[in-house]
Amino acid sequence: MLLRVLRAQSVRALKAGKCLAETKPSVRAGANAQVRFKGTDALNVDPAQLEGGLRGVVGTIALVEKEAVYVEVWIPDGDATLRCGDAWQTNNASDFADVRKIHEQTRTITAGILVDAVNSHHAMWKESNLSANDFPGIGKKKNDYSIAALPILADGKTVAVLALLYEKGTLPPKQQLERIRSDLTIAVSHILTGAEAPNDGVSQDNEEIFDAQRTKVVEILIADGLFSEKSAREETSAFYSLGISPLYFAQHNPVQIAKHLTSYIGAKTAAMTALADMDPTSIEAADLSDMTFHFIGKKEAVFFCLDDSQELESMISRLNQYVDSTEEGLTSSLMIFKSRKPLLHGRALILCSVTRSRFLKNDVNRDDVPDIWSIASASFLRSKSRAGKMRYEKVLQEAHGRLHPLSVVRPRAPGHVMMLVFPNEAPRDGLLQLFRVLNYLGLKCSQLFAETFANGMVTYNVYLELVDKSMPEEKVQRNLISLTRRMSTLAVLPRASYDLETPALGPRAKLYFGCAQMFTYYFMPNHSEDFVALRQFLVETKQDVSVDRLDRLGRTMHKNAVNIERFNRTIESFQSLAWAVYEDFLAPRKPGSDPSVKCVINEALMSRIKKEVVDPVDQVILQCCLLFNTAVLKTNFFHREKAATSFRLKPSLFISSEYPEVPHALFMVVGSSFQGFHIRFRDIARGGIRMIKSPNKSYHKNQQSQFEETYNLAYTQQLKNKDIPEGGSKGTILLNSDAKYQTARAADDAFKMYIDSLFDVVLANDQVVDFLGSEEILFFGPDEGTAGDVVVWAALHAKKRGFKYWKAVTTGKPNTMGGIPHDRYGMTTRSVHQQVLGVLRSQNRKEEEVTKVQTGGPDGDLGSNEILISKDKTVALVDGSGVLYDPEGLNRKELTRLVKARSTINGFNPKLLSKKGYLVEIGEKDRKLPNGDIVDGLAFRNEYHLRGDIHADLFVPCGGRPESVNINNVHKMLDKDGTPRFKYIIEGANLFITRDARRVLEDHGVILMKDATCNKGGVTSSSLEVLAALAMSDDQHNQLMCVKEDGAVPAFYQEYVTEVQKIIEENARLEFEACWREREIGKLKYMTEISDLLSKKINSINDTLQQSNFMRENDHMKRLILEKALPNLLLKEVTMDKIVERVPDAYLLAICGSYFAAHYVYKFGLDSSEACIIDFMQEFVKIAP
Repeated sequence: MLLRVLRAQSVRALKAGKCLAETKPSVRAGANAQVRFKGTDALNVDPAQLEGGLRGVVGTIALVEKEAVYVEVWIPDGDATLRCGDAWQTNNASDFADVRKIHEQTRTITAGILVDAVNSHHAMWKESNLSANDFPGIGKKKNDYSIAALPILADGKTVAVLALLYEKGTLPPKQQLERIRSDLTIAVSHILTGAEAPNDGVSQDNEEIFDAQRTKVVEILIADGLFSEKSAREETSAFYSLGISPLYFAQHNPVQIAKHLTSYIGAKTAAMTALADMDPTSIEAADLSDMTFHFIGKKEAVFFCLDDSQELESMISRLNQYVDSTEEGLTSSLMIFKSRKPLLHGRALILCSVTRSRFLKNDVNRDDVPDIWSIASASFLRSKSRAGKMRYEKVLQEAHGRLHPLSVVRPRAPGHVMMLVFPNEAPRDGLLQLFRVLNYLGLKCSQLFAETFANGMVTYNVYLELVDKSMPEEKVQRNLISLTRRMSTLAVLPRASYDLETPALGPRAKLYFGCAQMFTYYFMPNHSEDFVALRQFLVETKQDVSVDRLDRLGRTMHKNAVNIERFNRTIESFQSLAWAVYEDFLAPRKPGSDPSVKCVINEALMSRIKKEVVDPVDQVILQCCLLFNTAVLKTNFFHREKAATSFRLKPSLFISSEYPEVPHALFMVVGSSFQGFHIRFRDIARGGIRMIKSPNKSYHKNQQSQFEETYNLAYTQQLKNKDIPEGGSKGTILLNSDAKYQTARAADDAFKMYIDSLFDVVLANDQVVDFLGSEEILFFGPDEGTAGDVVVWAALHAKKRGFKYWKAVTTGKPNTMGGIPHDRYGMTTRSVHQQVLGVLRSQNRKEEEVTKVQTGGPDGDLGSNEILISKDKTVALVDGSGVLYDPEGLNRKELTRLVKARSTINGFNPKLLSKKGYLVEIGEKDRKLPNGDIVDGLAFRNEYHLRGDIHADLFVPCGGRPESVNINNVHKMLDKDGTPRFKYIIEGANLFITRDARRVLEDHGVILMKDATCNKGGVTSSSLEVLAALAMSDDQHNQLMCVKEDGAVPAFYQEYVTEVQKIIEENARLEFEACWREREIGKLKYMTEISDLLSKKINSINDTLQQSNFMRENDHMKRLILEKALPNLLLKEVTMDKIVERVPDAYLLAICGSYFAAHYVYKFGLDSSEACIIDFMQEFVKIAP
């Protein structure tokens, strides 16, 4: 049992490095025995209580800077054999690691082994030089110390004496010793009897156990003068007799309890006075809010209320405020108890104790298997028995690696104990929601313990009893299952669900409406007839820029009209209709339903909505929920265990004509800490997953633009992926706005939940009704905020989930798993820089002579490799740390050094700048530039590319947020006379410039190569990396494509990387030449338009080929194309037959279609005739009949 009370204030006088020793005084039967130790007053022990002799206790204490950090109790089982009772610490885990190893080896140990371990392994204890002979008595050192002896009681009998060894003359006050004695009475008695820990139940009368403490509390209350002596004694005695858990009394000293009782007695008196004046028949309906009170301190707080649902919610609200205000570096442990006896008119007292303390270790690796001694707080280790710690550790280890809650139920009279483990964080208002669910299910909580661990896990240990003792066992078990399911659902509720104040809706219904709200926010069709007519006019008159602006305006206005508050108001106002809409969603999707019965819009319910709802916004919100029901093809909504809720939607039902193309597939993912989309434009598609954080109050803007950003990135990817087999896709994850979600840890958690929930829907299982009816294959890649370990995790998790293409599911993996790192080999930059070279070649310019401004610095993939590959005169670099500028040209040798060090530009040596150069970091305020301008670093960095005094031949954005240049600021890219500040723009960063802004720049003479043409090297590399993973057996892949742990690179891998680089550069060169030829022809004005048309024509031909029987059924033709399309090295090593055998048919067909279409268009251009196709086919030798 935990010796929780040997805290700093009780043992400050202990000398560091000394041990507690056992003593066995001789006792004569029939006479009073005095056990006297040097430096203490006599403590009387009644020999009648000893029952045959004293059982000794050995204790050891270690100190760090006079703070107690470690306590052990060893109880003799007989002779010299000791049994470990418990151990705890508050600071450094390594202080007792060696002794703890002994614990783990065996439950028993000899005294000699313990002392040898102490002396051998703990430097701070070596000076004690104790031996096994010291344990029967103090030995030769007894005259050097003061010793306090504390008799320990069990069932009213003295069963042990704990001897505390102190530095001479430094004994603590007698009341502190009494505090230790009373608390250890509970602790040691439970060790000796092997009973449950005190927090598991009340086995003794608190008045008897804590008699000395109670007496001291009374003395304090009388001394304060607020109550009469009689009142103080009676109220204190009544309080101690309520049957409150001994843990409360053990955790608090008399001064604290006296403060609590002062509030308690006052509140109780006020409540009883109010009740006395009431009619007896109305007492049960009395407002007892005056009985909700609390005592709050810096490190601990106690909250009290009567057992009343309204009072309990009020208390939990105050409790949550206290917990939320816990300062960084501390965590809170909660204990809630209900008194066994009623306090007032049949109502028990509910008491909640909160203790703030530190974790023993803050740098816990969350991937490590949980070790209770490493992840728990000091408060936890002080308040749990050894058996309790081991029980927690076992459950936490079982929950390790899970993305959804775990529940473990065990019977314990008079009910059950349920341990709920939340892997990342507890649900919002989790305690409040738990008590509401318990009330609904006819269950009550007698005790609850809530703990947060350093690895992010949160546990609720709930002691459950029945409200109705006659409830059948079958129903009890159903309700326990329902409790688990409801709490798991609460763990995945989005923010919108919590704001829905409709008591009739349970957790699952709230989850549905939270998801429907997100769908409505982004896809509610609300454009008026006037809006549609205006848009049609602009389209017919080819005012593309105006169409784009009108669409953005319409989307913004529509989202502002259907925010969370407005949506929830509709649901709360029309609860009957809302429930009918919910049931319309449930009916066809319950597990076991027939997927052949296709979902269609519920016309009867649609008519009812039109009839009963007058307000047009209310009406369209409810109708959009019905549209959502119809659009859901698959969902994990009914999964019993899910990390987030995902929906496979049918985009053709709600994607409007204002988007250039309807995606092939759209997933919507709704989590408790994030929301996400995944869009793909073809069945076989690839794209990265982007993490969107919202610093500096940017959440609302990010939320508004999330779907458009996802769509535009995926569509750009679709245009970009024209010469690889995968179409375009993109995923985005928008983290919630709270500061705690803007961390790397929260981002990793969200990514894992997002991926796992997608697999719930993609992989066949009996909990998903599949209205799609065909297999789907998803491929993911890294993007902003999702590179590194998480993509490795995704691949391994796919394997764990049974996804057969797990080796290929993600790119961006380390080379030890067959990945081809884009940054190491400059894959993305190679295609970007080919566009730079192409433009300069067309303008007869030498690269060494042109000046350049670049966003994206030496620490990023694209920016770092552009620095290494280019030969220009770079005058400015912008990255996350600030702005670096020198009109004389930045020192290239120093830039290369930063690249090699993966440093941001703030690591640049300022001595290498000319007099007109500068380095401005984002944290600087009122910084004066060489030209006299005064700037603030952050704003200066964010809009540097728009500054009127910055000119260069070439602008290459290699990093930055989408729409950094848009129709509202594009004028800043021009001088006052309309001359562009940059002659050539190579858009390496995706969506850096909006479509309408590109048109403006090109109208002013800028040669602009857009992102879909420039930034395709990375996806080509990823595609060929995936192809190798699909084509090879596991053994082959491990041997040929995986760099060894010692760094040895397989020869095949190095040669394959080189071939990939050549393919990227050749494809980029071919596309530039094709675009430039079209520009020279003169029919098309804009290079951005040429790029789009080229991509669309390639994709169109590709789609036609893949859908044609000619390509699908002509295996010989496919092999002829594959001979040219596949990397030579792969064909040589794996062979064509094995590639065809292993790679999915749809993927092989996509390879053929994309290669043929791209090379055909690159050669013959946009206006080629059908006859050109025949000519092109001749290049594939001979076409099979």
